[in-house]
Amino acid sequence: MNEMNAPSLKVSSQLTLLDVGMYILRLTAESTSEKKITGCLSLHPAPAGKGVIDFFPGEGVTRNTLAKASDVVIVRVKGGPASLLITEYQLDAAAHGRLRLQIEQVANKQGVVRKSLPTAAKAVETPSAPDAPTDAAGAISSALLSTLSKTASPAKSQAVQSLKLLGHISTRGDVVVEDAWLGAPDSKLRIEGFAIAWAKQPEEVSIAYLCRTSKTSDPSIGLDGQFVGSRQQAKPLTSIAFVLSGSKADDYELSGQVVFAGQAPQTIIPDQELSGPTGTEPLVAIYLSVNSKAAQVSPPASPWDTSNAAVFRT
Repeated sequence: MNEMNAPSLKVSSQLTLLDVGMYILRLTAESTSEKKITGCLSLHPAPAGKGVIDFFPGEGVTRNTLAKASDVVIVRVKGGPASLLITEYQLDAAAHGRLRLQIEQVANKQGVVRKSLPTAAKAVETPSAPDAPTDAAGAISSALLSTLSKTASPAKSQAVQSLKLLGHISTRGDVVVEDAWLGAPDSKLRIEGFAIAWAKQPEEVSIAYLCRTSKTSDPSIGLDGQFVGSRQQAKPLTSIAFVLSGSKADDYELSGQVVFAGQAPQTIIPDQELSGPTGTEPLVAIYLSVNSKAAQVSPPASPWDTSNAAVFRT
């Protein structure tokens, strides 16, 4: 009798073919407001196709399994089209709603190509954009960066979406700032990890970011408040990249600057992973700003103007 009353586990799988490029994969639920995500989706490469799939799971994701709405996996496809095996584990799809895998292809210089893939249903895709480059050194940053503005502005306006930056800084510990520099441009204290969160997140917009601790290390990738990097491990960050994603990402513009020890500030630019001249200089400061394109009426000022000196406080 207990066995008859026990919830049944339903397992289903499907394949989707991915072209060469970089993709952001996350879990949503095709359900009403009272239903909850109770299952999970597991991602694995399939033998079909000539390409190779690399997985870069976000914080809290293990074995490439998406179990909650905040879970994210970055997927890189190189060498040709490749097949992704998606396995859904669900207790009761009728009671809890089908799971939906949201796939966003981050395309080089052309923004984000979005499609939403419901399990056990056909994928719906928007018109395709050019594939992102997949060379080993710059692949992840080239795919993750969309069109960004030229300089950061500490001056707040109605167009600015406030960002909170938490960083773990050597000898200082965790530091939190809002609409200000994380770290200091003239400092030698390295940032070893960080998270970026919205004070009030716009609908259908997310911010994704990555960092590395060396030229050859795999990236640490986060989304909307997830921590990347490390704490108390004496591992400096040597490169960094950012991108806006989501169905309304094109309505906003991400701008800012980063500073590596002993170097001039670098403006966040499209299609480039930022690092020092040798690739070993530690990151010491980050400034980010997100502006509504509709509300922005004039170019932002440089944070290095003397009138904006207050932004250098930590």
